[in-house]
Amino acid sequence: MAAINVYSTNVSANQISRTELVDWVNEKLQLSYAKVENLCSAAAYCQFMDQLFPGSVNLKKVKFDANQDYQYIENFKILQAAFRKKGVDKVIPVERLCKGRFQDNFEFAQWFKKFYDANSSSGEQYDAEARRGTKSMGGTPKTKQSRSAASGGGSKASSARSPVSPRGGGHAMSPSPTGAKSGPKVKELETRCTELQLVIDGLEKERDFYFSKLRDIEVLCQQPEVESLPVVQEIVQVLYATEEGFEAPADDGGGEVF
Repeated sequence: MAAINVYSTNVSANQISRTELVDWVNEKLQLSYAKVENLCSAAAYCQFMDQLFPGSVNLKKVKFDANQDYQYIENFKILQAAFRKKGVDKVIPVERLCKGRFQDNFEFAQWFKKFYDANSSSGEQYDAEARRGTKSMGGTPKTKQSRSAASGGGSKASSARSPVSPRGGGHAMSPSPTGAKSGPKVKELETRCTELQLVIDGLEKERDFYFSKLRDIEVLCQQPEVESLPVVQEIVQVLYATEEGFEAPADDGGGEVF
């Protein structure tokens, strides 16, 4: 069964407060989230999809204890796949959500609450804790303080492990600075590539959605009973209008050009 899409997301009268939103998530999924930013891991959204559309998400692949950006991204990939499977048109701003900022996560959570309400069945029983097993829930955004503390701890540990020169005048083997730095750098680049791929997938999906709408309009305008109407001719002119420097592809006779 396809999902019911929700498009109107900016009506302030229908929005709930951040406290109400967190309480709703905790109640539905038997969690203990403290703030909206905890949703940045996407684990809760994946479980909501499992509740709304059983079989749309493989919960064994969801990283419920995620606390790193690359783990968040993996969860969002699972969520995006479930969206495609159920025909959800919403484009997920993965890169922004993974950063754990309040406003981005609050806006997406508001949309998801409306999406949930439109697709949920009243009286439906769902044991969220049993479905995810004994896995704990992560999703705590990293703060500047925690990063600096980790950095400071790493410096102390490095100084404590300073190599000692061996006896007999030998030379100590010092670790290669390039090798030490390449691991995190590669992981960062892999994470960035995944983020960009998700952005591309979202843009392509959005492009295809609007193209199909324009194609439907074009087909309607070509109906014999309306194509001669002045307003229809104006619509066709808008559809076929091009910008300066743009050239439409030539028809090579291999098929219809849309």
